Amino acid sequence: MAEQQTARFGCDHRAGADEVSIFPRVTTDSLSWLSVAQMREVDRVMIEELGISLVRMMENAGRNLALLARAVLGGDARGHRILVLAGRGGNGGGGLVAARHLLVADAEVEVHLTDPAEKLAPTTAEQLAILERMGVPIAVGAPDGLGTPELVVDALLGYGQSGAPRGEAASLIERSAGLRVLALDVPSGLELETGRLHAPCIRAEATLTLALPKEGLRAPGAAEAVGALYAADISVPALVYERLGIPYATPFGGSTIVHIEAQGGARP
Repeated sequence: MAEQQTARFGCDHRAGADEVSIFPRVTTDSLSWLSVAQMREVDRVMIEELGISLVRMMENAGRNLALLARAVLGGDARGHRILVLAGRGGNGGGGLVAARHLLVADAEVEVHLTDPAEKLAPTTAEQLAILERMGVPIAVGAPDGLGTPELVVDALLGYGQSGAPRGEAASLIERSAGLRVLALDVPSGLELETGRLHAPCIRAEATLTLALPKEGLRAPGAAEAVGALYAADISVPALVYERLGIPYATPFGGSTIVHIEAQGGARP
């Protein structure tokens, strides 16, 4: 499935990322692309039928996100200032897991939340509490701005986002303009159900989608928000897709992250 070729990170209309050659490439037509409804069913089967909890999937997502962030930064996170923007739901939890892994890798990590701890989903609040005990600087919103981080991780809104971002999520998106951004699963502001780009919207240098890519990521005009597209293994077994009637052959035989390209090397 995976072509053993060099995967190139970066988009020439972004902040000039260095190219890296770690991840194998797969073509868009070698993968099944999921609707939002199908992804919800994948999550449901994982949790309710197989007992693979949201926390386990969140850990896999965050670990892979940290791995891609290292690659974006030239292969070594040490000493780099990374800002994680985290929402109240599961997407935010994945970003907080990545923050932990990057902190352990000796990056200078800071977290900005959309909501105070008491409003976070339980699994996300659990990840936040770990970071608090580890001494990570945490703020709600961006009272003093975002400064000049070397990389921003967008974990604000997940695949179920609907309508234009509001409140602190919208403010954090606006303040990230002009910075290098790595998005988790979907750039915040891109509504996957419809493929519509709302305002404000993250303009990511790269997006790490989870399990299989979602149809909205290749909607007309979405590329300007998505940037380079990668997919990460979060341990969804083939039998889940089989139960849902979704054709599947794993792209993750050689790596837990793959770079998704259209035929001929173009972005999807």
